[in-house]
Amino acid sequence: MDKEIIEIVLLSLFVTGVASILSSIVGFFISLGLFFRKDKIFKKILEFFRALTGVPTIIFGLVVLLMLSRRGILGPLNLLFTPTAIIIAQFLLLLPLVITLCSELLEDDGSRILTTCKILHIPSNKLNRVFFRELKTRFLGIFLVAFARGISEVGSVMLVGGNIKGHTRVMTTYIALSTSMGNYNTSLGIALILFSISFLLNFLIKWVK
Repeated sequence: MDKEIIEIVLLSLFVTGVASILSSIVGFFISLGLFFRKDKIFKKILEFFRALTGVPTIIFGLVVLLMLSRRGILGPLNLLFTPTAIIIAQFLLLLPLVITLCSELLEDDGSRILTTCKILHIPSNKLNRVFFRELKTRFLGIFLVAFARGISEVGSVMLVGGNIKGHTRVMTTYIALSTSMGNYNTSLGIALILFSISFLLNFLIKWVK
């Protein structure tokens, strides 16, 4: 646990945490909007997001790479090979997953909550707050699932982050690099830390459920 290892672990937790928070918030309100407007167009949008959960993760990294390259629409911001680029890639990767899980959650409990709100004559401008309050515990479980998925990502993270020492190197990309160099002991050490985090997340998910 030297300084470099600690920095790698903290950076991994930071970028994945930010991406998970952003994708969870945005995904919840998108899925809530889809729930309130149950027409064919919005069902097609939901099906599109569900299909995205099966897309290879490297494609999300490629999309972000093209966006942040010099010829991309965000090229002038010089975000490529920075922690921000990793956050953007993980955000796009996790958003379809969050929308799918939140939509399934709303399909299970949303109708019951909506019916209760109508009986109690709760104004429509307060429905979002009521839904979040009623489902916040299970929503926390979705956030943990997204975090567990994000922290294990390697392909898109390496593509947009570049695996730069002291700057964009995270646990998964460090394991890939260290293994390719034959440093199996170091790889196993980082893998043990990553496994411990994943085990803790799985415990928290079960506890929340």
